[in-house]
Amino acid sequence: MKTCFYFFLLGIIIFVSIGSVNAAEIIVANSSELLNAINNVQGGDTITLLNGSYGDLTISGKDNNSAVTIRANTGATPVFTSINFNNSSYWNLVGVNIKPRYTSGADGTRAVNLNGDYLTVKNCNINYADDISGWTESDWLARTGNGITMSGSNISILENTITAVDHGIGSDASNSLVSGNLIANFRGDGIRGLGDDIVYEFNTIKNSYDVDDNHDDGFQSWSIGPGGVGTGVVKNVVLRGNTIINFEDPTQSYKGNLQGVGLFDGMFENWIVENNLVITDHWHGISFYGAINCTIVNNTVVDNDLTPSPDPWIMVTDHKNGTPSSGVIVRNNISTDFSFSGGVTEDHNIEITMNEASTYFADPSGGNGDYHLIATSSAVDAGSSVNAPNIDRDGIARPQGNGFDIGAYEYTSSVSVNEETLPNDFILFQNYPNPFNPTTNIRFQISNPRYVTLKVFDILGNEVATLINKKKPAGNYEAEFNASDLSSGIYFYQLKVGNPSSGSGHSFIETKKMILMK
Repeated sequence: MKTCFYFFLLGIIIFVSIGSVNAAEIIVANSSELLNAINNVQGGDTITLLNGSYGDLTISGKDNNSAVTIRANTGATPVFTSINFNNSSYWNLVGVNIKPRYTSGADGTRAVNLNGDYLTVKNCNINYADDISGWTESDWLARTGNGITMSGSNISILENTITAVDHGIGSDASNSLVSGNLIANFRGDGIRGLGDDIVYEFNTIKNSYDVDDNHDDGFQSWSIGPGGVGTGVVKNVVLRGNTIINFEDPTQSYKGNLQGVGLFDGMFENWIVENNLVITDHWHGISFYGAINCTIVNNTVVDNDLTPSPDPWIMVTDHKNGTPSSGVIVRNNISTDFSFSGGVTEDHNIEITMNEASTYFADPSGGNGDYHLIATSSAVDAGSSVNAPNIDRDGIARPQGNGFDIGAYEYTSSVSVNEETLPNDFILFQNYPNPFNPTTNIRFQISNPRYVTLKVFDILGNEVATLINKKKPAGNYEAEFNASDLSSGIYFYQLKVGNPSSGSGHSFIETKKMILMK
């Protein structure tokens, strides 16, 4: 028999369940209750925050044996001015808002600082201002600091929105993951990645504001060794499925001349750079200065404003100290330019001009363009399978046709329900386009007549739409999801296919992630 106990201490509600999970949920309403809860939690506990302002939070020297979660209550908007984890481990931060105060000369300040091990920041909103439309250069310099900085190991930065900042994410952590984040409206670098053994995937970095002498990068890395910058090695890094757009709006004030992926002070060893979309007006689309055993495959690097110069390139050259690159593979990429020194094997790449971009892409109109391949593109079925990723930027399996495609996207056509060829299995495809705004299409196949349910959920598991809820004959289907009334973020769509006779139970259930960006 499960026994439940409730405690009421200082306005804190503690729930302990004995016989299932020995953990507590502590509900707090202000900063003093939060600090009290932090001092009394154990591994596995959850601190749930109600609406309110919680000020600056510092957790120092607190190591748990399993994760303690600090999270926003469903529907609540708790707001912090800064959060600092110092020499601490096993903490999760989920769904809160961090809005640092305006301070003169805020450069160098940090909204969230992570120093420790096994730390997670997920689904949080970080911004220094809600409205930057009237900002001057002085406002950008005085009112913005950095988003998230991280050091230590096993840190996860997942599905956060970081806006109106200097540098978005700065990392010298190791064995970590930075995934699904939106970094928009920044004046410095989107991501600075200096640590080893880390994955940066499916992040969107866009809208750079050029207000100082920083050489702004979507993603930048450099090594630090005994002799300083450029004397070390950054190893085992994956850049996968990221989008870098220097600006979406051609009328944007202070629009930056953003560099894409800038790796300027090597060495860089055992990097994988794949399925990235880089749309910029700078020569440095993807640039390595000193690379060893790196693989650059299936990226699309194009010019943002569709002008002939400068043409962003994929470049591999020597370290600045003259040490040559070696063992580098550049394959299956589309770019407006390529530049290589020795030590590079390159094949199955396509160099294009923006004048001919319409013969390759669905809508090559700059930052708001659609760079999916069209059926007649010469990049379709023209790539190599060697070193190619098994999915494209949308999560669609490669290959879809007679061969692997070149670039970040694999060409796939919409399948009509009236096609004669019926599926021989149940399949849920990745939505297209993804990310999307405000509509996207979801395809699936069913092999036999079945009762089908297709629903959409938000990041907290709340149902936001039912797209299909009826019996369907065998066939190929496509449903449109309109998210015009929803906010930007991560959403999930789930397909359930019922058993043929009973109405209960399911013969197939699958869930996939999609990203709404407004």
